[in-house]
Amino acid sequence: MGLLRSVELSAQWEFLTTSPLISIFSTFIITCIFTRIVTGARSRISKNQIDAGSKTPSRIPYWVPFVGSAVSFAKDIEGTIARGRDASGDGVISYRIGPSKYYVVNMPSLVQQVFAQKLSVLSKEKILQWFMNATFADRHATRDEYHAFHAAHTALNLMLKDDFITEATNKTARAVEAEAGSLVTSAPWATPDSEGKPLEQWEEAGDVKFNSDGTFDANFYGLIVNYMGQIVIDMLYGKELIKNNPKLQNDLWDFDEGVHHLVTTLLSKVTAAGRRAVASRDRLKEAMEEWHNAVAAKHRGDDPGPKYQNLDDISKVMEDRVKVWVDNQASAILQKTTDVSVIWGVNVNSNKNVFWMLLQIYSRVELLSDIREEIAPYVKVSPTGARGLNGFPKLQIDVDGLCKNCPLIKASFYETMRINMSGLGIRQVVKDVVLKESAADAAMFGKKRPQSYTIPAGTTLVLANGTMQQDPRIFENPDQFFPQRFIEDQENGSVRVHMKNLHTFGGGLYKCKGRYFAEKEVLIFAAGILAMWDVAPAHGDELVIPKMGFAGASRSPVKDVRVRLTRRYN
Repeated sequence: MGLLRSVELSAQWEFLTTSPLISIFSTFIITCIFTRIVTGARSRISKNQIDAGSKTPSRIPYWVPFVGSAVSFAKDIEGTIARGRDASGDGVISYRIGPSKYYVVNMPSLVQQVFAQKLSVLSKEKILQWFMNATFADRHATRDEYHAFHAAHTALNLMLKDDFITEATNKTARAVEAEAGSLVTSAPWATPDSEGKPLEQWEEAGDVKFNSDGTFDANFYGLIVNYMGQIVIDMLYGKELIKNNPKLQNDLWDFDEGVHHLVTTLLSKVTAAGRRAVASRDRLKEAMEEWHNAVAAKHRGDDPGPKYQNLDDISKVMEDRVKVWVDNQASAILQKTTDVSVIWGVNVNSNKNVFWMLLQIYSRVELLSDIREEIAPYVKVSPTGARGLNGFPKLQIDVDGLCKNCPLIKASFYETMRINMSGLGIRQVVKDVVLKESAADAAMFGKKRPQSYTIPAGTTLVLANGTMQQDPRIFENPDQFFPQRFIEDQENGSVRVHMKNLHTFGGGLYKCKGRYFAEKEVLIFAAGILAMWDVAPAHGDELVIPKMGFAGASRSPVKDVRVRLTRRYN
């Protein structure tokens, strides 16, 4: 038996050593096991440095050499980061993805230190250039036309100025006052035999159905983001843009749905969402180039063409951007790709946040009642009986009172961003940088003492915003919608709403240009709709919060929510 066994083993060994495919596979498996042992041991050594004042960030173990954690990141980036964070217990963890090293920040005090760094230490320049080429297909124009791009970007600083914020806020408030009742208009027929009237674009997007009892059924997400988009785009770019491109918002949301497919050339070609995003992006570029050429012609004193005869309602910030492009002799590819990125950016976050915020509020009877009571002095039906464009009652909105004296609705906005927004803040490390945990954060993470981490030059630093917003150590019961977490009592008996460890607007040199307007914009839209409309499930007894998918920085619902709307004032 021993001899026969030896012959059998020898035959198996000969097969393994003489079969190339088997040999390669065996070598690969052995290499993976060895890699996991080595990276696991290195991770344990770092994890055991619990008493060191300074430590090397823990490298999360991986199996496949040269690939590292790339597959895990592609499958579930936030889950991967959360598991690595919990396993290490540190404020900074490290990953290998392909040839690069990524250092992921998971602690609020370290985020503030990142925001404080100069461009000579931490930079987004190359990341931005890569993103513009991969996502918007700018053919490296952002990189090659550096001065023109940054001149146009600087022009957006106008959005931080009081004059712009006041102008944009007042325009938005007046539009919502007049059009809140037109979230759904009247039935598209006067009698069963009449030709009827066409649906508005946002009604089509929401698949509005008119019920015989005067209520309306609609897909809430499609209705809200397109209704809000119409008003905001008209306010910034003038009404001619959508008038000449009636499917512009369809393209905007198709692009957003597939934007995460565009960062990989293969996905943009093989997935349906990726192909739709590419086609939509191309049409958006055509629309923005045509709009730009018309405005530029008007500035020169030339005829802008028959489609753009009325260009007097464009905001100053967008007028200035056209002038910057012309003055800097920017190429058409730089102009249109950057302008598509801007029109996407001004819609993708605020519009979605209004949808999620309203859905959360309408699904909570007590919260809805409290917010309506809070906003009632500042958002109410016009006392003069004035009516809007479609004959529905107008609202009267005191923007200053709404923003300063209504903490619960503002806190609901912050809580919506915490739950809904994700995204990653990415920086290229130009020079070595040292980040040190605060004593409070170290204690929060269960550490004996604060520790510091050296992040070496040539690597990439990542702020894991979505993961931090769901960390129970930072936000208690993170799965619950609880706006009161952002409300603080003051010594004088008043309350204030504070974002605390929420960094959805970024910070430092890269803080969102439109953040001040965005907050007022969201509060105006949400309050106007809450005052004018009741929303209930179209079927069943409760509004169900849908699962969140991935698209842009703000999440989209995996499936739209069918609701029944009733106008509160006729």
